[in-house]
Amino acid sequence: MEPPSSSQAIWAVRYELRPSLIAMVHENPFSGEGDENPYTHLRDFDQLCSCIHIQGMRRVTLKWKLFPFSLTGKATRWYSRYVGSVDGEWEKLQAKFCLTYFPISRVAQARREGISRCSLGANHRLSNLRPKLSHNRANANAAFLSRS
Repeated sequence: MEPPSSSQAIWAVRYELRPSLIAMVHENPFSGEGDENPYTHLRDFDQLCSCIHIQGMRRVTLKWKLFPFSLTGKATRWYSRYVGSVDGEWEKLQAKFCLTYFPISRVAQARREGISRCSLGANHRLSNLRPKLSHNRANANAAFLSRS
């Protein structure tokens, strides 16, 4: 599958995406199944791309060329269907990818779970602090009374 042209021109006279580079990108593919997180995949993909430099090619163009190799299964089919609708704009592709595999309903659920975990953790920490605070308050009162 040949990726579409990036909105950025390639100034390289000649370039090659070596099989070892493609294999490295394909080591941790995103399939779109289960509870995979597209944000994590994009972060890891971006980190990998930041380590690669091809003379005359902008990083965003490199991402366009390599991204299809980071997908497998359902996500590859998604890419084939939607890649033409983003006009070669990497940010649009990223946004569409994240909304497809991490929809707003999942964001809301994650927020609810995070808030309940956070409040549970805060209550636990507060209950652990109460005896210490009482002890410290008693020591402070005793010290104050002994000075009087």
